[in-house]
Amino acid sequence: MKRVALPIAVSMVLVLVICIPITFMTGCTNAAKKKEAYWNSQIGVAKYDDVVSSLGPPAAKEKLSDGSIVAKWVRISYAAEGGYGSLTGYGSWTEEVIMRFSPSGILTQSSLHEF
Repeated sequence: MKRVALPIAVSMVLVLVICIPITFMTGCTNAAKKKEAYWNSQIGVAKYDDVVSSLGPPAAKEKLSDGSIVAKWVRISYAAEGGYGSLTGYGSWTEEVIMRFSPSGILTQSSLHEF
């Protein structure tokens, strides 16, 4: 029985199609964890105005009955047409940051979701 070998070019393409999306997803997850760790370290320290100057105005903001504020920032990224992301399906993502501030404007809770 004769063994069939794939040409080197085909083998390399297969490796890239499998490895690049995995590397990209891991990089995004690590970046999200770093951002979440940073904002969690700012609990009790950062003020609402500091966060707005860093992230820009929130996409949504609500003042609760106890005087605290819940704000949500949303960032969406799309792959450029023809970029490897559009070929693999991993080129776009959404990052959502939700923060709660005390009535005096101090950060009390933070969560970051990436999908």
